[in-house]
Amino acid sequence: MPPNLRIVGGRGTRKDGLDTDSGGRPIEPGPDLARGLPKKPDEIRMDEDANWLWDGVIDQMGKQQLLKPIDGAALEVLCHTFARYRAAVRMRHARDMVHENSQGNVTAPWVGIEERASKDFRAWCAEFGITPAAERNLVGKDGPSDGAENPF
Repeated sequence: MPPNLRIVGGRGTRKDGLDTDSGGRPIEPGPDLARGLPKKPDEIRMDEDANWLWDGVIDQMGKQQLLKPIDGAALEVLCHTFARYRAAVRMRHARDMVHENSQGNVTAPWVGIEERASKDFRAWCAEFGITPAAERNLVGKDGPSDGAENPF
């Protein structure tokens, strides 16, 4: 479990200032990782939808110092997944959900792409706190905005 969650069932704080877990063992604080904005990839072309999402995530998460430079790879996958979803939705709107092939009328391949990209995107959204439910798990570098001592 992450250090903050181990404090919940702990036995309090020792004299040396370290919090303890339920067994009385000290809980070492998590790593203090360097915060900063990831660099937008220039070696791989990102289409309009991917660029739009990248800029939105950087704008929102950067203000809260929630990103690290190394997060760029995961953010790139998030953005390309979103772009793939949008492209599949456009295909469905332009060509319908049914496609005719040698077997007759079947579900169009872009419908499957849309469904898979939607599921993948939702999973990536949880990593970046983009959905309302996942947003509750985000805490900026300065901690909770209400000034409380609660480590969660």
